[in-house]
Amino acid sequence: MRLPEIAVKRPVATAMAFLAVLIVGVVAFTRLPLDIMPELEMPSLTVITVYPGASAEEVEQDVTKVIEALLAGTENLKEIKSQSKENVSFITMIFDWNSDIESSTNSARDLLDLLGNRLPAQARKPMLFKINSNMLPVLMYGMTAKESYSELEHIVNDKIADPIRRVPGVGTLITIGTPKQEYRVTVSPEKLRGYNLSIAQLATILKGQSLSIPGGNIDVGENSFAVRIPANVNSLETLKNTQVSILGQGVKLRDVAEVSLTTEEMTAVAQSLHGQGAAVMIQKQSGENTLEVAKRVRAKMEEVRKTLPPDVEINEVMFADEVVRESISGLSSSLLYSLIFVVLVVLAMLRDWRQSFIVVLTIPFSLITALILMFVIGWSINIFSLMSLIIAMGMVVDNAIVVLENINQHIERGAGRNEAAMFGASEMGSAIIASTLTTLMVFLPMVFMGGIVGVLFKQLAVLVSVTLIASLVTALALTPMVSSKMLLTAKSRKNRKHGPLYRLSENIFVWLEDVYSNVLKWTVHHKAVTLLIALLLFIGSLFLAKVVGTDYIPAMDAGDVAVNIQLEVSASVEKTDSVTREVMKLFEEHVPEMLPGTLASIAGQTSDGALTAVGFKEGKNIGTILCHLVLPNERTRSAEEIAREMGKLVAKIPEVQNYKIMGGSVLSTAVQGNKSPIEINVYGSSLATINATAQMLADSLKARGGFADIITTRDPGKLEILVDIDEDKASSMMLNSGLIGLQVRQALYGTEGGKISSDGNTRRIYLRYEEGASDKVEDVKNILITNLAGTKVKLGAVADVKLGQGVLQIDREAQQRIVRVKANLDNIPLGDAAKIAEDIIATSDIPDGVVVETAGQIKEQESAFSSLYLMLVLGILMVYMVMAGQFESFVDPFIIMMAVPLTIIGVILAFFVTNTTLSVSAFIGIIMLVGIVVNNGIVLIDYIKLLRKRGYDLETAVREAGRSRLRPVLMTSLTTMLGMLPMALSVDMGREIYSPLGITMIGGLLVSTFITLLVVPTFYAAIHRREKAIEGMLKRNVEE
Repeated sequence: MRLPEIAVKRPVATAMAFLAVLIVGVVAFTRLPLDIMPELEMPSLTVITVYPGASAEEVEQDVTKVIEALLAGTENLKEIKSQSKENVSFITMIFDWNSDIESSTNSARDLLDLLGNRLPAQARKPMLFKINSNMLPVLMYGMTAKESYSELEHIVNDKIADPIRRVPGVGTLITIGTPKQEYRVTVSPEKLRGYNLSIAQLATILKGQSLSIPGGNIDVGENSFAVRIPANVNSLETLKNTQVSILGQGVKLRDVAEVSLTTEEMTAVAQSLHGQGAAVMIQKQSGENTLEVAKRVRAKMEEVRKTLPPDVEINEVMFADEVVRESISGLSSSLLYSLIFVVLVVLAMLRDWRQSFIVVLTIPFSLITALILMFVIGWSINIFSLMSLIIAMGMVVDNAIVVLENINQHIERGAGRNEAAMFGASEMGSAIIASTLTTLMVFLPMVFMGGIVGVLFKQLAVLVSVTLIASLVTALALTPMVSSKMLLTAKSRKNRKHGPLYRLSENIFVWLEDVYSNVLKWTVHHKAVTLLIALLLFIGSLFLAKVVGTDYIPAMDAGDVAVNIQLEVSASVEKTDSVTREVMKLFEEHVPEMLPGTLASIAGQTSDGALTAVGFKEGKNIGTILCHLVLPNERTRSAEEIAREMGKLVAKIPEVQNYKIMGGSVLSTAVQGNKSPIEINVYGSSLATINATAQMLADSLKARGGFADIITTRDPGKLEILVDIDEDKASSMMLNSGLIGLQVRQALYGTEGGKISSDGNTRRIYLRYEEGASDKVEDVKNILITNLAGTKVKLGAVADVKLGQGVLQIDREAQQRIVRVKANLDNIPLGDAAKIAEDIIATSDIPDGVVVETAGQIKEQESAFSSLYLMLVLGILMVYMVMAGQFESFVDPFIIMMAVPLTIIGVILAFFVTNTTLSVSAFIGIIMLVGIVVNNGIVLIDYIKLLRKRGYDLETAVREAGRSRLRPVLMTSLTTMLGMLPMALSVDMGREIYSPLGITMIGGLLVSTFITLLVVPTFYAAIHRREKAIEGMLKRNVEE
C-alpha cells in the first residue's frame, strides 16, 4: 500500500492537505443551519375545498367524492383519506416515503385543473397543500386588544404581519381570529313579504349599486380621458338609503332591514389569558436556521410593539427555537464529554503523551470531514447528525490505535522511525480496511431503508460511514506521517525512565493479562462447559426479553401540552369557545409548571383550512388548547404525565364528547402523522352500523384497561330541516331544483351583496335573515322563491319541509366510509397495547359488511420493525461476506459471528436494568452492533492464525493471541462505550430519541467484549481441534 509511503516521504504536502480539510471544515461548520430534526418532506398532500353553507352529506356527494375520484390517478398514491364537514372538504393523499413528492404534487395539481365545472358554483377553488417540517410554526403569537379590538385586523395585517414578512428567513405567515368588519344587512322576512321582495333580489340590487364600472376612454383632441361610473353605494349612509324597490314604490334598504357596520361572524376564535384576540403563526423558509429566524423575528417584534396602541397585548405562545437550542446544547455537551472520555482512555492505556496525541489527532479530522459533507449536501446540525458524531467519536480512533501499535513494534525491533511508519502502516492496511468495511456494511442497507425511519436515520448512517472512511484515510496517511516525526526511537526508549504512575499502571496491566490468560486457559480446557454457559445465558436473555416492551419513535419532552376537544356536533363556535375557556381555567389551576403567557386556545374553523395546513384540527365544534411548560430540569412531572392528569379533568366536563391530549412535542406528533398510539379502523357503507361497531370496540378497550383518552370519530348526527322538492309542482310554477336550492341557501345561510371601498379598506355587504327568523319549519316554508317569470312563490307550495336526522362529519378512506377508534396508552408498552387491541377485534362480533383493522402508530411500528429486521439480516450477511473474503475461509467468519447473537444478552440486560423499551432508536443500535462487535474478533482471530503459521500449537496460539491483544481490545471497546456514555445517561431535551441507542450500544459492547475475549477463542479452539482431528483421520485413511 503506497499511501503511508507517500505521506511519510512528503510530510509537508500531507500536513497541508489535512490543514486544508481543517480550514474548509471550520468554514462549513459556521454556515450550517441548526434544527431539531432533518428537514422532512412529508409524503402527503392535503386538498381543502370550501363549500359555504353546505351540509356534510352535500359536501361528501358534491365535492369530496368528485375530487377523490379524480385524485385516485395521482402518481405514486398509496392511500387517500377524506373528511367531509359542514362547509368544507378535507382530502389527504399519502404516498410512500421514498416517492418523489414534487412529481406527485405536480400530478395532483394537473388533475385538479381538470375539475372544470364539476363542482357546485358556490364551492371555492380547491387548495393544495404540501406538508413539510417547515410548515410547523417557528413562533406563534397571541394578540389581544380592548379599545382597539375592532381595529385588530388592520393592526395585525398592516402593522405586524407586513413587517414580519419582510424579515429574512420568514416564509408563510398565518393569521387566525382577526375580527373583520363588514356591512351587515339584517333582513326582516315579514317586511320583505310586505313589499313582495326576496333576499335574492336585495342581493342583486346591492351588487349593482356598489359596483364601480370603467367606461373606457374618450379622446378629445390631444387629450384622452378615462370614463368611470362610480358606485352609488360608498358608505354606511348611502347603503341605508339605497332604493331596493322594483316597481318604484320608493322603498329603501333601511325600510326592510337593519344596516350596520360591524364585525363578521367569527368562524374561528383565538383566546389567551388576556381575552379574545388573534393568533399569528410564523413559518420559516426551507433550509433556514431556526434559531436565527426566531431571533430576527423577536427583534422585529420589539420594534413593532412600539408602534402599536397601548392596549394591544402580545405574547409568545409557541416557540420552536427552545427545543432546538436545548436539544442541540445537550448533545453538544455530550459530544464534548465523549471527547474527554475517549482522550482519557487513550492516555490511560497508552501512557505516553506523544502516542496519545497521534491517536487523538484522528478525531478532529474525521469529524470535520462529516461537517464538510453536511455543508455540501445541505444538511443541518440536528439531533441525528450530532448523534452520528458522538457514535463515531469512540470508533474513529480504532484504526489509528492498530496502526500505531504496529509502528511501535517495528521501532522496538530496531527499525528507523520513517521505515517503521511506512511498513507498520502498510502492513495493517488490508486489516483495517477489512475491519472498517465490516462496520460500513451494516450502515449501507440503512441508507436505502424506506419509511420515516429511513428518512430520520439516513443522516446517521451516512455521516458515521463517512467519518469511519475519513478515519481510515487518516490512519493510513496522517498517523504514519506524524509518527515518523514524533515517536521516540528504540535507543531513546531504552534510555527513558518511567515514573511511578507508569510502573504502577504497567503492573496492573500485567496482572490483568495474567488473570485473563489463566481464565482463557480454563475456558479452552473446558470448551463444552464454556459454550454451554454462553448458550444458557443467551436462552435466559430471550426469556427476559418477554418483559421488555416495544415502542415506535419515543415522544420527546419538549414541554408542549395540547388538548383537542370535540363538543356535540350541533355546537356553535361561541359554545365551543366557551368550553375552551373552561379548559384554560383548568390549566391555570392545575399546571403550575406552565410557562407564563403561553396558554392559548383556538376554537372553530377557518374559512381557508389554515389550521389544518399546520397540523391543527378544526371545526365549529372543535377547540384546541395549548400551553408550554418550563424546561424538563425545572419540573418534577413530565409533559406526558401532566397531559394524562389534565385528560382526566377534561373528561369530566359534560359538554366535551371526545378529546385527544398530547404531552411532549408538537413536532414529534407531526412526524408521526398526528396518529394515536392505537387506532382501530372500522369500514363499511352504513354509517349507523360502523358507528355502532366502533362504539362497541371503544367500550371493550375501556373495559380491558391500559388505555387512556379513548375516543371514536363516529358522528351521532344532528336534527336538521330537510327540504324535499316536488319536481312536478316546481315545474308547473316555473321553478327547478337549482333555482329553489340557490334561493333557499341565500335565505338561510345568507349571501354577499357586493363590496364597499372607502378609506383604503374594502368591506363586504352581507345579507341574512334576522336571528330566529328561520329556526322553525314554518319559517322555512314561508321563504319566498322568485320563479323564472319574476313571480313570488312560497317554498311550502313546491316542497315538503320537515325535520330529519343529518350528519356533521363523514370520514372516508380508500373511497369508502370509515369510523376510527383512537386511544392513548396508560403506562403500558405499545406492543402490549397492540396485542390487547387485536385480541378484542378477534373476539368481537363484527357485523357482515363491516371490516375492522388496527392502525395508528402500531402499524407504523410494525412496518418500521419489519424493515429493520431486514436491515439486520442484510447487515449480518454482508459482514460475514466481507470477513469470508478477508480470511479466505467460511469457518473463521462463522466463529467470529458467534459474538453477534450473544451480544443480545447485554442488550436485553441493559433494557431490563434501565427500563428501556425496544424502540426504533434501540433497534438501530442493535444493527450497528453487528458491524462493531466483530472488529475485535477479527483482530484476535487474525493474530491466532498468524501465530499458528509461525509454528505455535493451537492452544498456545489462542492463549498468546488473547494475551497480546487484550490491551487493544479493551482500548477499542472502552473508547466506544465511554464515548457513548454521555449520550446514554443524558437528561437533556431530546434524550428520549438518542438515549436508547446509547444504552443499547453500551450494553451490547460490554458483554461482547467478554464474549470476544473468552467465548470466541474457545469456540475457535473447539472448531479447529475437531478440524485437526478430521484432517488426521483423513491422512491415516489415505496412508492405509
